[in-house]
Amino acid sequence: MRFFKLTIFSLFFLSVLKAEDLNTTEEDSYIDSWHKEAATQVKQWSDYADYKLVDMADYIDGVEHNVSEPVSIVQDNKDSVDAFFLNEKHLDETDSSYVSIRPDARFSSKEDEEFNFKVSAHLALSRSKKRFKLFINDLDQDNANNIATDDQEKSAPEIGLNYFAPETYNIKSKYSVGVRGIYTFARARYSTEFHPGEWIIEPIQIFRYSLKDYFKEETQVFFDTKITNLSLFRIFLGRGTESSVPGMRYDGAISIFWTPKKKTGLSLTQSFNGSTKHEYTQDENAIPIVYEQMNGIYNYSTSLSWRQNFYRKWLFYELQPGVNFHKTYEYEPNYTLRVLLDIYIGNI
Repeated sequence: MRFFKLTIFSLFFLSVLKAEDLNTTEEDSYIDSWHKEAATQVKQWSDYADYKLVDMADYIDGVEHNVSEPVSIVQDNKDSVDAFFLNEKHLDETDSSYVSIRPDARFSSKEDEEFNFKVSAHLALSRSKKRFKLFINDLDQDNANNIATDDQEKSAPEIGLNYFAPETYNIKSKYSVGVRGIYTFARARYSTEFHPGEWIIEPIQIFRYSLKDYFKEETQVFFDTKITNLSLFRIFLGRGTESSVPGMRYDGAISIFWTPKKKTGLSLTQSFNGSTKHEYTQDENAIPIVYEQMNGIYNYSTSLSWRQNFYRKWLFYELQPGVNFHKTYEYEPNYTLRVLLDIYIGNI
């Protein structure tokens, strides 16, 4: 029954996307392909001429142009990597319509296997595509029955409306209102960019408040640069607090992304997770279970991802072997393997 509901949701959003006339045809005709390629070339030539004219005018006026060629390459690499891996950052920032269907399986040497099926969708309103967008997030096989109920509020899917505000003082803003279960929530996301040298630094601040007396805020900072024209080097730092979780959590990661071919991506990530008041199980056999708190890093992890686009441009598979060292297992190695399939209906 749950799978049936997920299928109905998927078909509904696919039909809306079809009505929005997105380019999701399986096979383009020769003329359509030629037109698409010609349009791309025209845009590239136009952008090139535009940049050169601006550079010439700035040179004559003695003004240094803000966007250098190396930074432009980093920007292109950053955008293409995020779009190819369809990571949370890309899905949260894009103003394009899409439906994302992601079944995945996780295997671990110290934990039971886990299978998930998640559906998310962002759909542009026909008369205001640049500003408003309907969304549904985190719909999976376990919470399909929790829509419009007060049970398990945190696991219910989110349904609501996004508003992309005009950019002000180089700050991009996105506001969201919606419901999770029967509880209304509001969310605000702010981001900007700095370009020191060949780096792009993007700080992001997010606030979320639910009528169920739930508040969450988090800060993310991405430091991106290129190693080669086909790669991206990223440093990530994050922190956050929640009303229902004691202390402040903090995270960090160093990643290298490499796209040796158009349809293939490889990434290597070293990350850690910490908290000022991390709660863990000290003795699960005791009655009641004994919990302890610690201040520090409670998890280290290393993962390698191999991702490939196959059969259709909107179909991806990803293999992600890794190992982590968690406080729960006294920092003993826990070997993991994640296998996922991405079905992304939208512009890629």
